[in-house]
Amino acid sequence: MADACSTTVNHPEPPIQSIKLSRNAFAVALRHGRGAAVMHVQEHGLDGVEDLVLAACLENQCYDRQCEGSRAAWMFGFYEGTPAYGRFAEAILAAMSQSTDDYDGDQQRELASLMGRDGDLEAAAALRAHVWGQTFSADRVLGAGAIRDLDGLPAIVEIARRLGKVLQQDSGAWVDTLDYLVNDTFPFDDVFAELKRVATGDAAVASYVGKEEAERIASNNRPDWSNEDPAASAKRRGEEFMRKNPVDAILAASSRKSLGRGQFMQFGRWASEEDLNRILDRLRVENEPEACEKLLCVFRKRPLPCLDDRVWALASHSSADVRNAAAVALSHTSDPRVRKLALERLNDPGFSSDYSEELDLFKNNYQPGDETLILAALERQTVDGDEAHYLASSAIGVCRSVDSPVLAGVAEWVYRTNPCGICRQQVVEKLQEWGCLPPHIAAECRHDALEDLRKLMQGQS
Repeated sequence: MADACSTTVNHPEPPIQSIKLSRNAFAVALRHGRGAAVMHVQEHGLDGVEDLVLAACLENQCYDRQCEGSRAAWMFGFYEGTPAYGRFAEAILAAMSQSTDDYDGDQQRELASLMGRDGDLEAAAALRAHVWGQTFSADRVLGAGAIRDLDGLPAIVEIARRLGKVLQQDSGAWVDTLDYLVNDTFPFDDVFAELKRVATGDAAVASYVGKEEAERIASNNRPDWSNEDPAASAKRRGEEFMRKNPVDAILAASSRKSLGRGQFMQFGRWASEEDLNRILDRLRVENEPEACEKLLCVFRKRPLPCLDDRVWALASHSSADVRNAAAVALSHTSDPRVRKLALERLNDPGFSSDYSEELDLFKNNYQPGDETLILAALERQTVDGDEAHYLASSAIGVCRSVDSPVLAGVAEWVYRTNPCGICRQQVVEKLQEWGCLPPHIAAECRHDALEDLRKLMQGQS
């Protein structure tokens, strides 16, 4: 296995090391959340990059802000205990005072909480003023988690009191649930017991507790599928979906504008062979690009009934979305014609992130040596953001399908290039599994912005 790894890591870009990064390289590593940015500051301080780090404190730079989790603690580590602390704190608190309901404001509030818990009385006071000074309504409480982490259970009680006042005005108002407010920080039953104790002498808290109890009763009356066998659960959900979305409804939906693609992919998972053939029949006569793309999405996770000439034609369509969707549909089949198309597309100098899903053609048509072509095509790209993510997602799919350490170079390209921490974790796990994780990447991962990736490196030498 080691030999296989050693033949795939020779690429023109030198591997990331714990050395001083250029300003541009630091900016990329910081935005991506890679540990190289932390290692740079540990060795060389904030000189020349302080403005970049401050900007990343004020703006949440996660690629997938919902799935990757908070970066606040990671960002705090860049300036905590440094001579620049005062400048950072002043700017963050000023921005927080004007913040709204968005990911940037959430990060600023979390940073203020961290600073307050670290002994910064000004930051603690500013966060309290910001949270308690807002108008409580049926909208989300801004800074609920941040003030909870700063002040503990009393903060949860006070939020419940203020939301209870909202409910006193409108008993049907939607307010943050106790599950959301607690978020595993404290034992839920202990918090609920405390709220019920306070509620005996506080009408507003009693209103909030009443809402919670009503929701718990309603939840208990709902069917409990938690112990259902996974296969049975999937079958039940599939049957329910197909009852609501028969093939005629899917064919009609393909002609409607602005409808998501998820419905078509879900249909493809559960459709019968007869249904799939009806979708293919429509594709043979459909000319509207958006409708073609939607119908092709039926075959995103499900093989085509046959390698139809119409799908081959759509694989060369002028619309990149249609062309990609057709390539994915073809990729499930192992066939010399599909392999030939894969080689042609990656050898084409015009290959780019616009056609990223053409990499999928190798999933079931890979042959030894193709990794060199794939890596060369990836290395030709100058990409970041969405473009890098699209290419990397398809590259990860190939790595998983082929599942061989000869793809280590492709996995390393994903690590270096992809702005998404979750994708970065996936390729690091694959490199570990193959026994090909380079020491410099392992060292970086110990300082990654993604908590799960840091945990993955625990115990690794």
